[in-house]
Amino acid sequence: MTSIEQYGRFIPEEGCFELTAPPPRKWINLHYNLIGDNEIYSEITNIGDGRTVCRDHAGNTCVLVDWDHKYCYIRDEKSGTVFCPGGEPAPQQVDNVVTKYYPAKTITTGECIGLKVEQRVFVPLDHPMEVRTVWVENATAEEREVSVFMYAMFQLNGCDSESNTVWKDNLSFIEPEINGVLVVNRHADVPTGRYKGYVVALNHYHGASGYRDYFTRSDFSLGTPKILWGWDADNKPGMGPDCAGVVQVKIKIPAGAKGRADFLLGQTSSLDEVKGILQQTNEQTVDGWCAAQEAAEAKRTNAFTVDTGNENWDGLLNTFVKKQLYSYLLNKAGFRDNLQCDCALALCDYEAAKGNLLRALSSQYANGSVPHGFRPLNDLLYSDQPAWIFLTVPWLIKESGDFSLLDETVPYLGSDETGTVWDHMLRAMRYLANDTGANALCDQHYADWNDGLEATKEAGDRESVMVTMQFCFGMKEFVELAQRRGDSDVAGEAQGYYDTFAARLNDVAWDGEWYVRTICGDGYRIGSAAGKEGRIFMNTQSWAVLAGVASDERAELCMAAVDEHCEKEVGFQVCAPGFSKYDPRVGRNSGSLPGTGENGGCYNHAAGFKAVADCMMGRAEEAWRTFEKVAPDNPLNPVSNSECEPFSFNNFYVQVPGFMGKSGYPWRTGTSGWFTMLMVEWILGARRHYGGLLIDPCLPKHIKSAGIQRTYRGTVFNIKLDNTSGRCKGAVEIRVDGIPMVGNLLTCIDGGTHEVHVMI
Repeated sequence: MTSIEQYGRFIPEEGCFELTAPPPRKWINLHYNLIGDNEIYSEITNIGDGRTVCRDHAGNTCVLVDWDHKYCYIRDEKSGTVFCPGGEPAPQQVDNVVTKYYPAKTITTGECIGLKVEQRVFVPLDHPMEVRTVWVENATAEEREVSVFMYAMFQLNGCDSESNTVWKDNLSFIEPEINGVLVVNRHADVPTGRYKGYVVALNHYHGASGYRDYFTRSDFSLGTPKILWGWDADNKPGMGPDCAGVVQVKIKIPAGAKGRADFLLGQTSSLDEVKGILQQTNEQTVDGWCAAQEAAEAKRTNAFTVDTGNENWDGLLNTFVKKQLYSYLLNKAGFRDNLQCDCALALCDYEAAKGNLLRALSSQYANGSVPHGFRPLNDLLYSDQPAWIFLTVPWLIKESGDFSLLDETVPYLGSDETGTVWDHMLRAMRYLANDTGANALCDQHYADWNDGLEATKEAGDRESVMVTMQFCFGMKEFVELAQRRGDSDVAGEAQGYYDTFAARLNDVAWDGEWYVRTICGDGYRIGSAAGKEGRIFMNTQSWAVLAGVASDERAELCMAAVDEHCEKEVGFQVCAPGFSKYDPRVGRNSGSLPGTGENGGCYNHAAGFKAVADCMMGRAEEAWRTFEKVAPDNPLNPVSNSECEPFSFNNFYVQVPGFMGKSGYPWRTGTSGWFTMLMVEWILGARRHYGGLLIDPCLPKHIKSAGIQRTYRGTVFNIKLDNTSGRCKGAVEIRVDGIPMVGNLLTCIDGGTHEVHVMI
């Protein structure tokens, strides 16, 4: 039994996680619509609150509702008892509370004073709105009248498409034509007409109210609002920073019967738009929207399923990680973040990954450089951004087999020029090859993958060893892709860059037992054994292996150093030891609390790089242990301590005394992409390749069998791995439909289903 079971369990046949006890913190699910012109990213917890953010194609971002600002309440009109479906924030005891987290919806049930309540929350595919349906069953022998209140406080601030702050100047209007409240940010600087929100009822509403202070008492507590003392919605509009929407629906429910209330909370451009939605919407419409979202999630979910022997890992990877990957693209603005996610998302939704890649490439400048972020734009120069193009484009083609991706035409940012994807790659390659510093390594500019290594006046010009390694990794990919494209000149150019930069790295960045992280203009070397703090950075050891720039001997030394210095009980430190005080040569990274984030914290995204490097070297035990420490419910850091959701990868575990192992940032993390690829392609070994599906597992000795079902280029492969020999790495025999095959590349891409037995 793991510590997850004290809170709930995965139910594979239902495709959900069932929470049956109060979690150590509020556990979040995500709901969202399709990537497109008007996106919504809505968080929902076991008690029904969560942040809701909208974004348009250009990147104008509107915070619709912030944390702790949306709840549903039920009031029995005879007794005056008020309760919430999840038992909070209203103080009334609710029995038998259960929350089921599904990819497409979140359902919470509970019982109070003879009323059985079910709340369903989801987001439709085609609308920027959150839909909340509340069913109230009367389990008593007499008719009951209840009021169902939906409350949300609207922010309507955020940023424009160029990352400038959007302030708020809000007004709320009671609108009987839409059964609810419309809130408008009338600030002169709002960039579009969509900084408006609404909350409405499908049912005939009893009343509405437009400001937080009308709903709460003077302490502004949402746990004890005025409805506990019989308050009804007063139909008053509001003005000011705390404009809200309160909608009250009254329902009479006969004995043994069910009543229903539906609420829509969303973003709009106008009152007429909301009226148009309501004219086409009824209970059946809402249920159809939910079914369509379920079908969309199921399509991604069915793309691959794993059998690791660990039911919690299987539940995370089979049911939830695909939505974590897709939703990441609706929330993250970083070029690097999006491209890494695309690599993993292609395993379950190639078209979404391809579309996002093309959109990201349209933010590349004509000189080959790339801004830090797009949607919204952040034009600070982080040196790693172009390097991710060399990973993502080849890996998408390896997944799809579609080389025509290289001929897609994409514009350049701020220019009349356009170019093919291949041209974008060439410009990125030549830009990085020439953007170098004093040691002819890649210039770090403002920062690189590690945002905290920000430039300061004291640091001067700096060179990034990690980005130089990423460039070498990319050149290896470029060589193979150019050869397959028949472009020998580009293949030779990329090979020349690889040879030159790999030699430079080994000449100037080797520190004796590992590679340094950054070389400053004054000669100071971040990540050197000569320092007292930040002596080793894990990423340059991992990428030395990934890029193949380290000799076998040096690769062994690098990973041994990571084992000794970076591995902790709760994960893997990006740098060790963390910086205890601010060092201007290092930048913001050194000013963070030691043991948090990238300053000596266990930053899980980076552990993904490390674990793939482990597999490349055949370090099966270390790769498995890395997955175990990063996945929720590490035996040495149980969920009861880390507090992380069992159904989401998270960003980091802290190394701060008194808070050791606490997790941070579920859902919005690059951890999900790298650990998905780690398990599917490197540990279970069903890896994409230009010529087919490469079988190359890397299992630890104690795992005697495992499996994966993987849909690859329209063909389903049911792969069973036999590790009874304890050889751990590679395949000595592969049988496809009972017939032995030569080599380890599955090329029977025929749209059918094949049974594959692999002897490791």
